[in-house]
Amino acid sequence: MIGKMDRYFTFLYVRKGNAGVRTIRIRRVAALAAGLCLIALLAATVIVGVRYAGFSIDSDRMAGLERENEQMCGRLAAFETELDGLKGRMDSNFQLQNRARLMASLDPLSEDVWQVGVGGPEPELLERELGAAGRVFTGLENDLDMLIRQTELQRQSYDEIIGILEEETKIRDCTPSIRPLRGGFLSSRFGRRMDPFTGRITRHKGVDYFARTGTPVMATADGVITMAKKNGSMGLTIEVNHGNGFKTRYAHLTRMHVRRGQRIRRGETIGAVGNTGRSTGPHLHYEVIFRKQHRDPLHYIIPEGVYFD
Repeated sequence: MIGKMDRYFTFLYVRKGNAGVRTIRIRRVAALAAGLCLIALLAATVIVGVRYAGFSIDSDRMAGLERENEQMCGRLAAFETELDGLKGRMDSNFQLQNRARLMASLDPLSEDVWQVGVGGPEPELLERELGAAGRVFTGLENDLDMLIRQTELQRQSYDEIIGILEEETKIRDCTPSIRPLRGGFLSSRFGRRMDPFTGRITRHKGVDYFARTGTPVMATADGVITMAKKNGSMGLTIEVNHGNGFKTRYAHLTRMHVRRGQRIRRGETIGAVGNTGRSTGPHLHYEVIFRKQHRDPLHYIIPEGVYFD
């Protein structure tokens, strides 16, 4: 059994100046209760302090997030505006591209093809599954995806247009289309005529231009020299293979400025008018041959002022 004295805590208090000793007795239960209350009070103070500090940190963080969100919304709105402007420019390019396709004899692109749409979720599903921000970002992603697809479609279309135009340019450059000399005059046409030496009706395979000896003779289209030599009754003769089935011949020359295998361009001087071979005077005999058939050269001369190189 615990003694009576064990129920108390005894404290001795020595007064100042040796005025005696005073005894203070406190019940153990009361002392322990007071200690527990003090500990509980300290713990509560610490918890409140920690929670207040955390609340302050969260408030600062929330304020920072709100500022960032406002900035993000501003940037997003600016990006949406730029994206709308880009879509407008792409639509204008679509109209210009279709004009270019028509000029190249190609079918224009339809609106359905231009939209290059892809499947996606229903709007109601987006409304349910995504918040406002999610819907905005999804819309931007779809717009960007469409612009990327339209850019690729536009690139392919322009490649097709350029290919057609380059092919047409190549065909045009390799087709005889100018007079083979400047000056002079037409002295004999293509077709049936009286041979000046025999007096008989014969077929003239080209046209003759009367001109002074030494008058420059020009290639009438791009091509490669396949003959540059004396050729029997035609005298000094140059033949040019233009590709695409066309050849031209220039005969009775006095000089030749090219050699076999040389590549030449339309309008380039290749020789000079002469009187070599079977000839009654200085002139140029000019022939156009298409797929081994002689054609009237006058049909392949575009008047000056109409042809643009």
